Amino acid sequence: MKRTTGLGIALFLITLILDYATKVLSEAHLAEGPITIVPGWVWLRLAYNRGVAFSIMEGMPHWILGVGALVLICVVVWSLRALATRPSGAAALGLLAAGGIANAIDRLHDGQVTDMISVWRWPVFNVADTAITIGVGLLFWASRKTKEAPEASHAASPGAIPAAADTELHREP
Repeated sequence: MKRTTGLGIALFLITLILDYATKVLSEAHLAEGPITIVPGWVWLRLAYNRGVAFSIMEGMPHWILGVGALVLICVVVWSLRALATRPSGAAALGLLAAGGIANAIDRLHDGQVTDMISVWRWPVFNVADTAITIGVGLLFWASRKTKEAPEASHAASPGAIPAAADTELHREP
């Protein structure tokens, strides 16, 4: 458990630092215009999102969106904390928490989230958004693995009697 908790905390801290650094660097170096990484496909360009995903709820007061995001992250992490016993679960929770908190702090600071990664025709996003996306994928993976584990351990335990056989033993003639 300590090892998986350490993994989750390390990913959490690395993601927060990387997201903050890329937002600061983007505001300092991309204000003059985008930088092409792969012509026609990938650019670094400064954009601001005053709503949530894909600018939904853009007219809402920023403090409501920021506080709402923090509450949601706390509920999700608390509800799914049992998954942290597996490395994939701990990584998922660390990435989800860091991404959500990073964007919430950004939004609470100045009412908008700073984005800078532009891929083809996809909306512009940031490191926190990437962490959330990867975290959700890992969360599905970890929860699938958690559901499979009890079935496998029950079938493999020595002396286990299948449910159908158990009912056969208790039937009256």
